[in-house]
Amino acid sequence: MDEKERQEYLKAYYENETNANEKLSYANAFSALLMVIIFIMYLTGIFPLQSDTFLIVMIVFPVSIIILLTPLIYTLFGKKYLKKPGYKYYVVFSLVLVIAVVNVILPKHGIVGWGLAIVIVNHYYNPKLGMINFVVVLFMMFFALYAAMFLGEYDPNLLGKGFIDTETQEIIWPNGVYDRYKMLHDMLLDGENRYVKVFLFYYLPRAGFLSLIFYVSNALNRRTYKLLVDEITVSSKQEKTRTELEVAKEIQLATLPSFLLSNEDIEIQAELKAAKEVGGDFYDYFVLDNDHVAILIGDVSGKGIPAAMFMMKTITCFKNIISLEKTPSEILTKVNATLNEGNDSKMFVTCFLAIINTKTGECIFSNAGHNPPLIGQNRRYTFLPCNHGFLLGAMPKVFLKDEYLQLKNGDTITLYTDGITEARDKKGHFYGDRRLLELYNKKHYSCLLELHHQLKDDVFEFMNGAPQSDDMTYITLKFHGNEYIAEEKSFDGTQDNINNVLAFFKKFSDEQNIDKAFTNNLLVVADELISNIVKYGYSEKEGTIFIRLLYDLVDKELVITIIDTGAEFNPFEVNSKPISGDAKNVKEGGLGILIVKTLMSEYAYDRINGKNIVVLKKKF
Repeated sequence: MDEKERQEYLKAYYENETNANEKLSYANAFSALLMVIIFIMYLTGIFPLQSDTFLIVMIVFPVSIIILLTPLIYTLFGKKYLKKPGYKYYVVFSLVLVIAVVNVILPKHGIVGWGLAIVIVNHYYNPKLGMINFVVVLFMMFFALYAAMFLGEYDPNLLGKGFIDTETQEIIWPNGVYDRYKMLHDMLLDGENRYVKVFLFYYLPRAGFLSLIFYVSNALNRRTYKLLVDEITVSSKQEKTRTELEVAKEIQLATLPSFLLSNEDIEIQAELKAAKEVGGDFYDYFVLDNDHVAILIGDVSGKGIPAAMFMMKTITCFKNIISLEKTPSEILTKVNATLNEGNDSKMFVTCFLAIINTKTGECIFSNAGHNPPLIGQNRRYTFLPCNHGFLLGAMPKVFLKDEYLQLKNGDTITLYTDGITEARDKKGHFYGDRRLLELYNKKHYSCLLELHHQLKDDVFEFMNGAPQSDDMTYITLKFHGNEYIAEEKSFDGTQDNINNVLAFFKKFSDEQNIDKAFTNNLLVVADELISNIVKYGYSEKEGTIFIRLLYDLVDKELVITIIDTGAEFNPFEVNSKPISGDAKNVKEGGLGILIVKTLMSEYAYDRINGKNIVVLKKKF
C-alpha cells in the first residue's frame, strides 16, 4: 500500500470509527433506558430484592445509567471527541462495565449482556479492539460472578438451594453479605466447595460459549476489515485511473480546434461527445492558404484508451502530412502507410477528407471507409454519392479515389461518425440514416448552431435514456459564396472590458452604415449578453470572450457569434416576459434578452466542448 492508498485507508477507517462511536453511543443510551425501566420496577416492588441488594441497586443503577448516557451527550454536543482514536475504548468499556454491574445484581441473565458486549465491537472493523474487549469481558465476568454470590439476587446456581427450617420445613434464604459468607463457609466445611463449582460449572461453560461467539464475530471482523482495506485499495486505484482518464480527456480535447473557423467565405461548426472519458472519434480543419480549407473527420475502431492513443497518432499524421500540394487521396494514402507501420494490434480508422476552395466552392474529397456526408441547404439535403474506399491502418496499401463536388452559395456539408446513425434506444433500434436525413429536411435552420443543437437533441430524444454506446461526432462546413465583411476579436471577460466590446460593435456598425436606431439597440443587446457572461460565466474564474461579426453585403444580413469558456449559461432561458406589459416590470437580466428576441431575426445558443456559443442574425 503506497502513501496515497494509506491516506485513503486512514480517512475511510476513521470515518467508519466515528460512525461506529455514534451508533454505539445510541446503543448505550438504549441500554440505559432498559436499566431505567428495571430500576423503576425495583423501586415499586415489582421485582422484590433483599434489603442489602436493594441498597446496592439504589446506589449502583443511577451511576450506571449516567455512565451509559455520557457517550450520547458527547455525540450530540461534542462530536470532536468522536474522532479521537481513544474514544472508542471509553464507549466500549463503559458498556462492559455496566454489563458487569448488572451481572452482579442479576447473575441469572448476565450471559446475554456479555454476548452483546462482544458482538457490538464488530462495528469498528478492528480485530485488535475485539481481542482486547474479549479478554476484558472474560475477566469482568469472572469478577461479576463471584461478586454476585454476595451482592446480587439470590441465585441457586451460585449459592445452592438454601436451608430448610427444621420446625417449619420452609426454605430459608441467607440475607446479607455476612449470612451468605457464613453459609458458603459452612458448606466448605461440610465438603461442598461452591467457589470451585461456580468456576467449573457456571463460569467455564459461559466462557466457552462467549469464546465461540468471539471466534465467529472476530472471523467476521477480520473478513470485513480485509474487505474494507481491499475496497479502499480498489477505490484508490479507480480514482487514480479516473484522474488519468480525465487528464487523457483534456489532452485529447486539446488536439481538437479551440475555436471553429468562420469568415466571409465559409463557416464551420463541430462537436464531439465521447461515449467514455476518452474515445476514438476526431475532427479537424486546416487552413491551407487564403483560398483553401480542409475538413476532416475520423472514427477509430474500439473505444477507451487504446482508441484514444490511435486517434492521437492519426491526428498527428494528418498535421504532418496534409498540404495543398497533395490531393485528399494522396494524403490519406500516406497517413495509412504511417499508421500501418508497427500496428501489431491491427487497429484501423475510417476517415473522410475534403479540401474546399473558399472562393469558388470547388470541393475535392476522398473517402476511406467512412459514412457518406450530408450535403444541401434549406430542406434539400441528400447523402453525397461517393466511393466507400478502404479504411486506414489495417493494410500496407490502400486504393482510394479523389472525387469532385461544386458547392453552391449557402450549401452545407456535414461529416459525421456512425455513433449518430447507430445510436440505439432501449429496445435496440438504430437511429438510422433515414431519420437523420428527415431531420435535416424537417425545416429551414437559421444557422449551423441551431442545426447541430437540433441534431443532438433529436438523437438523445430517440435514445430515451439508453446508454450511449459509441462516440458521436459531427462537423459541418457552410459555403457562403456571397461577399462578406468580417471582423473578429477576443476580450478578457471582465467588467472593465464591456465598454471596449461595445466600442468594437459600434465601430463595425458605423463602418457598414447600419441603421443608427438598430445600432443603439444592438449596443443594449451586446451590453446584456457580455454582462451575463462576465457575471455568471466568469464569476469563479477568468477567461476570454471571442466575438465574430459578419455582414453579408449581398443579402444585407448581420451575423454575430459570441464564444466563451465560462460556466454553462443559456441567456435565452431568462424569463424576460413583462409581468404587466410594462418593460419596467421585466425581471433583472431580462430587459436586454427581451430586446434580443424582438430585435434579432434569429438567435440560438448551445454548449459545445466546454464552450458557450451564441449566434445572432439580423436580416435587414
